[in-house]
Amino acid sequence: MKYPLLFILLSSSIFSSAQVDTIVYDIFPDTRIVSSQSVVTNFKGEGTFIISHRFGDIYQNGPESILYNFFGLDGGANIRIGLDYGITDRLMVGAGRSSFNKTYDGFIKYQLLRQQTGTKKSPVAVSLYADVSFITDTTNAILDSFFVNRFSYAYQILIARKFNDYLSVQLMPTLIHRNLVATKDENNDVFALGIAAKYDITPTLALSGEYFYTFPGQVPDFYNNGVALGIDISTKGHVFQIQLTNSPYLIPEYFIGATQGSIFDKDSNGNFDLNLRLGFNITRDFQLGGRVY
Repeated sequence: MKYPLLFILLSSSIFSSAQVDTIVYDIFPDTRIVSSQSVVTNFKGEGTFIISHRFGDIYQNGPESILYNFFGLDGGANIRIGLDYGITDRLMVGAGRSSFNKTYDGFIKYQLLRQQTGTKKSPVAVSLYADVSFITDTTNAILDSFFVNRFSYAYQILIARKFNDYLSVQLMPTLIHRNLVATKDENNDVFALGIAAKYDITPTLALSGEYFYTFPGQVPDFYNNGVALGIDISTKGHVFQIQLTNSPYLIPEYFIGATQGSIFDKDSNGNFDLNLRLGFNITRDFQLGGRVY
C-alpha cells in the first residue's frame, strides 16, 4: 500500500468516532408523565416549578350533572404545588404540598443508567425514586393518636426506553408503605406495577398515558387501579398537560392502591357512573446554575 500510515490514521479515526457515546436525554419531555415520575431528571442547577390540579368527577348521578357541575369544576378538587431541583445531572430532589389531607411530600430521584450507544451501551434508562409524605390535617382523631401514623412512603424503580423518534415506554415496579391504613383488610405494604408510554405527534405535541396494577389481596375491592391519559404541549421552558384520570390524587402514596372508582362503574342504586376527572400539570423550568443543554 502506497500510504500505509495515512490508512491507519484514517481507520483509527473512523473506529474512534463509531465508539462515541450518544446519550438519549429526551425519553420524556418532562420529569413527570401524568401523575407518576418519569425516568428523566433535571440537569445540575435546573429547577422546576410545578402546579398539578385534579377537578371533581365529570359525571355524577346522570348526564345532567356534567354541565351542572361544569365538568367537575364545582367540587372534589385537589391541587399540589411543588418545586424540584437538580443537584447533579443525575440526582434531583423535590418537595410539594397537596390540598388533600393537607399533605406535604419530599422525594429524591437518581438516574442509575442512561439509555445510550457507544462504549457504555445501555438499551434502557433506569432511575431510582423514593419519597415520604406527611399528613398535617388535624381533623382525624385516629391520626392524632400517634405522630408516626401520619407518614407514608413510596419506592420505585423506573425503567424506560425510547424506541424511536416517536415512542417511549416505561415500567415502574412500586412499593407503597403506609404507617396507618383505614381497615384491617388493607396491607401496610402494597406492591404494584406501573406502565406508561408517550407518543410524539409533533415536536411540541405528544400523547401520554399510565396505568398502575395493584397485585391482588392487598387492598379491599372498592379500591381500583389508577389510569390516566394526557396531552402534552411543550414550549421552551414550559410543559402544559391536560389529563383525564380516575384518580383525584397527586402523589404515589394515594393514587397507587388508594384510588376509588373504576372508569366505568355503577352506584349503589345500579345507575351508570363514569369516574373520570379533568386535570392539568403546568411546569416551568428555570436555571440557577450549572450548564444548559
